[in-house]
Amino acid sequence: MTTVRCLVCNSQEMENDTVIMQGKWSRLVNYSNKKYDAISCKDCGYTMLFKQNSKFNILEAIMG
Repeated sequence: MTTVRCLVCNSQEMENDTVIMQGKWSRLVNYSNKKYDAISCKDCGYTMLFKQNSKFNILEAIMG
């Protein structure tokens, strides 16, 4: 089993979330194509982002 530790404070208390970011032109069609997994330390708040594989979905772009 792999233990994840904070790079700043060495804590093992971590939480995971998904972060969605928009580029300059994707705001025009209300489409977010940049998705990241965010791993944050519960003690100090240090956060690491890991890029997810995301594919363009035309329905998401049209529906917003």
